[in-house]
Amino acid sequence: MRDMVRKWRPHSLSESRGFREESLVLMSMPTISFVRMGSCSFSKSHLLNEVLIPSQQHQDFFIHRDMESGNIPREIAGGLLEISWYFPAGRENLDLFPEPVVVANLRGDIELHWLQFSFLTEVSSAVFILTESISERECTLLSSLQGSATKYYFIFNYQAGKAKQTLEFLKKLASMLKLNKSHVLWKGGTTNKAQFVKVLQSAIAAIMKSSPKRVSIEAMAETARQLGIQVDEDNKECQTPNTYAKEITAQIKDVAKYKREKLRLQGETWRNLAEVDKELCRMRKQGDTPLENYKSQLKKKLMDLCAQQNKHDLTDGLITFITGIEHLHHREKHYFLKWMKFGLDPTARENLSKLWDQYKEKCKNSKDDPKMFAELDKLISASSLGVEHFMRELGQFYEAECSMVKEGKMAESQRQFTHLPSIAADLMLKGFPMEIIDGDISNIPLQWVTDVLSQLDAKLGGRYRMLVLMVLGVQSTGKSTLLNTMFGLQFAVSSG
Repeated sequence: MRDMVRKWRPHSLSESRGFREESLVLMSMPTISFVRMGSCSFSKSHLLNEVLIPSQQHQDFFIHRDMESGNIPREIAGGLLEISWYFPAGRENLDLFPEPVVVANLRGDIELHWLQFSFLTEVSSAVFILTESISERECTLLSSLQGSATKYYFIFNYQAGKAKQTLEFLKKLASMLKLNKSHVLWKGGTTNKAQFVKVLQSAIAAIMKSSPKRVSIEAMAETARQLGIQVDEDNKECQTPNTYAKEITAQIKDVAKYKREKLRLQGETWRNLAEVDKELCRMRKQGDTPLENYKSQLKKKLMDLCAQQNKHDLTDGLITFITGIEHLHHREKHYFLKWMKFGLDPTARENLSKLWDQYKEKCKNSKDDPKMFAELDKLISASSLGVEHFMRELGQFYEAECSMVKEGKMAESQRQFTHLPSIAADLMLKGFPMEIIDGDISNIPLQWVTDVLSQLDAKLGGRYRMLVLMVLGVQSTGKSTLLNTMFGLQFAVSSG
């Protein structure tokens, strides 16, 4: 779930046409939960689907018994807790709620799944309890919720024969759970469904306006641990790689500064090296200099720049990164790279969102200095940081070392990085992409790419083929999503 990132437009940004973008696991927001007590003749999940969409539309977020294949016997869904999210689009006349909200749906009777219900009472802003009546035993159970900060609402499916008894128990619960008339909703056989959905939407909107409790999914996990519920991330195979990743990501406060100081081979020397490399192919600035002399000058300049790169030592972060991708076990490597991504993304996203907003503002004013756009471009590039930057750094170390050996300035026995292409090939076999050409200065580290693909071919027993997928036309056509889904890859997708 940590991979899930959502972009939306809150009402406060509707005029400026701005967006917010956050991880669904890290974002704190209100949680509205719906549970069933005893039997209920109408479908809770169906009702929720109606509540979460504007009228005249239909979308089955939650499976219910009235949909196709929905009436099969329940085998394992009892006690299952599902969640869905509602996000505003920044259109006040169409949005149901002004800000994001989590909607939770507990399958089965709360009496049979009290642990899951206890979890919901701890993390929810409000809990809606659907029932047909309240018995003495149920009243006793609910009275244990006294003192809870969570708001409780009852949705009754009106049953004439049990109405008097239900009202008596409801009066007992009123003082314990701080109930008033707005906390009790009645749905009878003659109640108009569309009207009742609007009443329920209004009740949720009122909760949203009352400064409700906000909890992130990451914080929910802590509550789950306290209740003895197993959390998937707590196993050793997942936590050991997290320790390695945190050693790196905990140091990163300012992305641009970190890249300057810790990923030093991607600085100005790299830019100059790329320019010389391109000029060797294009020969556009030769002027009156004889061809061979000009080529010789460029090659010398190239070697000087490679020598400058080769003088640098691996930083602590890079040493930890190499340890993570080389020495951890198969599944641990996968976890390590994921934890790296989850540690790097929020930091970079926060900086980039502000810079993109500035860039859009400048774009509106065409009179702004072009140099200012160039500076913003550089800042955006400098504020981006992902796993690919660490792999790029390793590629540059490898390239510089190869150049030194090729020119006879380093003996083969002195090489430190000969094992890196094999590690990169292993990562490709696990579904992680390798960058061939970067998006900052459009440089291809040819020797690095060649040796990684040669290693890949060797590991596949000479059966290596390269297929190219590209799109002519609009962006975001779903290439990465398609490949990730078909082959279990880890390409970045624009929707996230």
